[in-house]
Amino acid sequence: MHDLARIFGEVKTPAYVLDVAALKRNLKVIEELRAKTGIKILLATKAFSMFSAFPLLQDYFDGTTASGFYEARLGAEHFGKEVHVYSPAYTDTEMADLLPIADDVYFNSNSQLQKFLPMIHESGRGIKIGLRVNPEFSSVKHEIYNPCSPNSRFGVVKDKLAEIDFSNIDILHFHALCENMAEDSVALIEHVSEVFSDYISKVKAVNFGGGHYITHPDYDLPKLLAALNKFRKKFDVEVILEPGGAVVYNSGYLLASVVDITQNQKQIAILDISATCHMPDVLEMPYRPNIIGAGQAQEKAHNYIIGGRTCLTGDVIGEYSFDAPLREGDRLVFEDMMQYSMVKNTTFNGTPLPDIAILHEDGRYEIAKEFGYEDFKSRLS
Repeated sequence: MHDLARIFGEVKTPAYVLDVAALKRNLKVIEELRAKTGIKILLATKAFSMFSAFPLLQDYFDGTTASGFYEARLGAEHFGKEVHVYSPAYTDTEMADLLPIADDVYFNSNSQLQKFLPMIHESGRGIKIGLRVNPEFSSVKHEIYNPCSPNSRFGVVKDKLAEIDFSNIDILHFHALCENMAEDSVALIEHVSEVFSDYISKVKAVNFGGGHYITHPDYDLPKLLAALNKFRKKFDVEVILEPGGAVVYNSGYLLASVVDITQNQKQIAILDISATCHMPDVLEMPYRPNIIGAGQAQEKAHNYIIGGRTCLTGDVIGEYSFDAPLREGDRLVFEDMMQYSMVKNTTFNGTPLPDIAILHEDGRYEIAKEFGYEDFKSRLS
């Protein structure tokens, strides 16, 4: 185990820090899943696009999956394997840019499929065609992240599949989960197996998307392995998973420093990070991230509301307690900050972006990227 207090006490904040040892623990799960099922596994770059870490990941994945051209290009340039891409709707320009680099293109509707099929065929690259299907299977607790919520934008519902010419479809795509445990993964696979069997027989592959929280300590991996192997045996098709957040679950930190202590009925600590800028899922999910060494509100002797530096009233991370009083300059280490953090952060209020760093297995701290004023300015004009 690293002496995080010593290592992080000597570096500047704020900073996102990838913990290589923790990442490798997750990759062992990916390795087992791939070895025991023979399925194809893609890295969902929408959750984690830190390409300086791609060399650590390449041996465990068959490629990347993207939600747009920029992510697809990043995967093509820095991962070097298959490039899959899905979007709720492609523009003409985006599709033209994707054709030279994409290996698999997934469509969200029959109208988009018909519009772009000629372009794909004319490219002559043998691009595989996928169709996203809404399985109308809801098991996600937070509606903002539920792909199968009522009136969802995502995928073709079953009663519209009869309108599709399946002679052009290679892959059916069923993405319906978000941070779900094995019971929900298995239920989705069984639902698709029962409800969509007639359509599965028409394609070469089925993609069960992401949201399978396979690296979480409570995830029952053998249940997923059994379900995937049963599905493959029944249909004799290729099976694909697209983990994103699970790949980097609990494999890194966001380092912050206390800038000031103030009081309004309760003690308030203002940090050099921001929930809305640097950890937006804290507000969107919402959830309360863990701080190493801190307790729940009122659990320990010294209680604080932890807030960011922006003018957003709701820029509050949560209420925590500590063994000792917080003071200006104290370091706080937030856990599980690799997934959906760097890819979603902003410079709202001109708030500086955190460094991106790597904590190597030998304890060496390496800054992979630093940001400054030009990064803020160049986005605005």
